[in-house]
Amino acid sequence: MSVVAPRARVLLLLTAVAVCVAPGGHGADTRPRAADAQNVIEFEFHRDHVIGTSLDLCVVAPDEPTAEAAELTVLNEVERLRTILSTYDPATEISKVNRTREPVPVSHELIEVLRAYEQWQLKSGGAFHGQVGDLVRVWKEGERAGRVPEAVVLDRIAADLKRPGFKLDTDASTVTRLTDQPLNLNAVGKGYIIAKAADAVRKAHPAVTALLINLGGDILAFGSPPGGTGWAVGVQNPFMAFDNAAPVAGLRVTNQAVATSGDYQRFYTIDGKRYSHIFDPRTGRPAEGVSSATVVANNNVTANALATTLCVLKPEEGLKLVAGVPGAACLIITSDGKQIRSPGLKLFEPAPARFALPQDKKDEKKADPWPAGFQVTVAVELPKVEAKRYRKPYTAIWIEDDQGKAVKTLAVWGNAPKYLKTLRDWWKIGKGDGDLVKAVARATRGPGKYDLAWDGKDDKGNPVSQGKYVVRVEVHREFGDDVTQRGEIECKDKPAVVKLDKNTEAAETVVEFKKVGKK
Repeated sequence: MSVVAPRARVLLLLTAVAVCVAPGGHGADTRPRAADAQNVIEFEFHRDHVIGTSLDLCVVAPDEPTAEAAELTVLNEVERLRTILSTYDPATEISKVNRTREPVPVSHELIEVLRAYEQWQLKSGGAFHGQVGDLVRVWKEGERAGRVPEAVVLDRIAADLKRPGFKLDTDASTVTRLTDQPLNLNAVGKGYIIAKAADAVRKAHPAVTALLINLGGDILAFGSPPGGTGWAVGVQNPFMAFDNAAPVAGLRVTNQAVATSGDYQRFYTIDGKRYSHIFDPRTGRPAEGVSSATVVANNNVTANALATTLCVLKPEEGLKLVAGVPGAACLIITSDGKQIRSPGLKLFEPAPARFALPQDKKDEKKADPWPAGFQVTVAVELPKVEAKRYRKPYTAIWIEDDQGKAVKTLAVWGNAPKYLKTLRDWWKIGKGDGDLVKAVARATRGPGKYDLAWDGKDDKGNPVSQGKYVVRVEVHREFGDDVTQRGEIECKDKPAVVKLDKNTEAAETVVEFKKVGKK
């Protein structure tokens, strides 16, 4: 469950993901929040499947039409820049550059991004690089083949990366690749897009007084929410990568960018061993030693570049690099769980009590206690639904005992009572408890994908006994149906798996009872 600060929304930064704690949903969503003395209101929007990820947007404006116009401006700018920077679309500018060694006419936006890569490659001593596409290819091939890429291949690529990779001609507005290494702009692409989208909103809609954009975990915070002193952001524990897990740290930011990189959400698995998707361009090998790095900076490109680089460098090297960047601060979490903060981070951390993690209550003695070290995980996917009047689905995921009694609500997406009542089964148990409505989770990976965990405690924090439990998933789409998934899983002394059949609103849900272990 997320922790809610007074009169401000807490954002969960998951991997590189932060979201408004007040629930949104999974299609377009607008919800007004509290107004301040100047009669501005905070409106929330959430959309899945935006350049392959999810978009959470909070707009502080005098009225709903202005907020909706700002949302449309963001979406249009995101799409415009996607046609320039996406490597997944063969028609984009960057894809055209990657197909030839000849000069390619490009926009000033692509030149700006490539110039940033040049600058950060130099600042990082080669630890940050914009041409790791070949490394991605060989490690993907290695994963499919079940073997680590050969050292001679990785050494060759690493040597190639030490050479200048491209030439920028700003007068002619062209880019020329100088090696066979393809350009990959993923490390700062989303951050650059967010910054441009925010600029577009400020220019087109001067009545918007504050804005928070979260695109797949890259965040820009402009101004402050009504009655607040900044946007509240929580940092996820990389060893508890679940949407309903409590944050491991908290930040409060205004007119800053926040980004997180880490090795725990995306990785390659070869012969049972996990390898990070973040590479050290100097060696061609996956980065090791850092599980996550969160950076606060004055702009998104800086935050993105630093977050990626801190996962490659040794922590002491990373702290030295951050110290040389005005306005930047960081939290590094090492692979053994150590938290390392730069001195400047204290400027963004609120009082510890505001983000205090839930304390475990002393377990009651039970005849058949919950097995030590075990938990239930629930992987839910809400796919994109093509419908003329598609609106976000309101969703609830909860646990019942084998007698049908509700035990624990894991997540509720959509907290407007008008619509929560359409979740007929869940509403029977949730309508009388406001805290359950605040049990919110958000996507941490691809669009519509959510990972939840249950530690064997009920909604009051009391431990339950081992035995059989039922996992319930209920989804109601506006102008659609109320559909449910249900599956029983045995939670005793050995692992178990149950799969809940897909329906019109949810893909197959996978429920696992397993021992919690470090990666």
